This record gives sequence, structure tokens and C-alpha cells, in this order.
Amino acid sequence: MKADHRIRDAEARLFARSRLQPEESFVDLSSAKVRLRVLSAGTGPPLVMLHGVGLAAAIWAPWLADLAGYRAHLVELPGHGLSGPAAYRPGAVRGPSLALMDDLLDALGLASAPVVGHSLGGMLALWHAAARPGRIASLVVIGEPAVALPGAAVRMPLSLLTVPGLGEAVLRTPAPRPVFRRLMSQGLSPAAAAAMPDELLDVLRLAARRPGNARTVASLMHAIDGFRRPRPASVMTGSELGRITAPTLFCLGTGDPFLSPAQARPSVSRIPGAVLREVPAGHGPWLEDPAGCATLVTSHLTATGFAPASQPA
Repeated sequence: MKADHRIRDAEARLFARSRLQPEESFVDLSSAKVRLRVLSAGTGPPLVMLHGVGLAAAIWAPWLADLAGYRAHLVELPGHGLSGPAAYRPGAVRGPSLALMDDLLDALGLASAPVVGHSLGGMLALWHAAARPGRIASLVVIGEPAVALPGAAVRMPLSLLTVPGLGEAVLRTPAPRPVFRRLMSQGLSPAAAAAMPDELLDVLRLAARRPGNARTVASLMHAIDGFRRPRPASVMTGSELGRITAPTLFCLGTGDPFLSPAQARPSVSRIPGAVLREVPAGHGPWLEDPAGCATLVTSHLTATGFAPASQPA
């Protein structure tokens, strides 16, 4: 509990930088059998935001000022932040993930809603949009959506997390701020890591070491990926992509280390009406260019029926 207190303290200092006081809630998901933490901030149309692997709700904090006019629900996925743990098995990730998304939207009281997903969050949203047309009303995928698209690579430091035993040990190893910032440089980009406030780094590095989080993330990475390449069950086929009816925007960094925009474009073209916008950034574009990414996202949401309640001043 001492670690959780330190996480909350760092989080409070982080949100105070943006003069935000998000409301915390916990939702118990019956089908997925997990308790998730949600931080909600702002007013306006609902916007569900799903972070990437090894991150937490706090990763969106530097961006929220540029997304004014939305009621942003920052969801912490199983085994991330202060959410409860889960166990994953190879070949049995998609089904539980679909149930989790259904339960989550139900718990938030949303028959349908726009969703922003980064990396793992983008993959979960794409899987759900293909299997459950209608519940995701508008979709923004920011950063390569994990290994949902053909051709995505499993690179360091994520490849270490796919190895049974080693992955959990790596996550639980203490990492001082400078070391953790270097890890974020590898996973996101040097510029994104440099832009991350110390308080955000503290939230992420402390949360990663929680025993339930380390077990969950390690089991998830082993379940969706081999050491160097995705497991076939994780990758979406052309026909699956073609079943996505939600208006979809891909906001991808030109320097994304896991899949370049050029490599992603053939898959994106399979989704009816999907648009791909390139941003001069790595795997966390909103950290490098929050205002530019917010303009792309709000324009997409507005065009698909979800205009912000008020524009940023």
C-alpha cells in the first residue's frame, strides 16, 4: 500500500501541473472478472482513452489541456496503474479482451462512445470494432496499435517481456528515473521521453513494479507475442479489418519503431473510410506534439459527430 500511496502522490502532482483534478472510480467487470480504475476529467461528450502496454492513465495528462471540451475517461487496463491483475494465455487473449471492452462500456453507462487507443489500447479497440460493430462510434488509433496490423515488429525493450520468468523480473527490478527515462526512449522515442515530466515517470516506474502488474504485463506480452514476432492470433486479417465500420483515424509517428506509416498504409486501406495521418514523432506522438495531435483528433471526432463542448482558448 505504501507503493500505491507514492503512485497517487506523484499522480496528484502531475495533474496539478495542468490544474486538473480528475475523479477516480473503480468498476468491477463481471465477464472479465477484473476491477479497473478510471480517472475522469473535463466536461463534454464522453471520450474513452486506452493506454499502451506498461503505461497508465497518467500518460494522457500532458495532453488533456489540448483535448478540452470532452469528458475524458482514462481507463487503466488490467495490471496497469492501480487496476486489478489478470492472467493471459497464448491463443486466449482476444475473447477476454472483447468481454472486457463490453463490460467497460456498460460500467461507464455508454451504449456507444468514441475511443482513443494507443498501442495496446489501439489493438484492443480495433479487435472490438471488428467484432462488435456499433459500440465504438468513432475511433482514433494513435501510435502503431501494438501487433494488430501485419508487419509489426517486436523490438527491445518489449521483446524481453515476452520471455516467461524474465519479463516479470525485468518489470519488478527497481529503475531510477534516468534509467526509466532511457527505457521510455527505446519504447516511445527520445523526444517523447524527454518531454515526460518527472512526476509522470514516477507514476509509471512505480506502477510497473507492483507484483500484480508485473505478472499481468509479462503474461500478456508472452500471450500476444513471441520473442521477435507477434503470435498469429494477435494479428488482424484483411477481412477482419474490412469489417470495421467505425470512422477511424490513424495518427502514426513517422519514426515509430514498431511499424512505419508506409508499412501500415496497406492495412489501413482495408478499413472502409479509414484515414492515416503522419506526425513527425515516434511511438507516442501526442507527447511530442500535443497541440498538433489534438487538432487531428478533434477534427476527426467533430467530423464524426463528437464535437467538443468548447474549443481550447
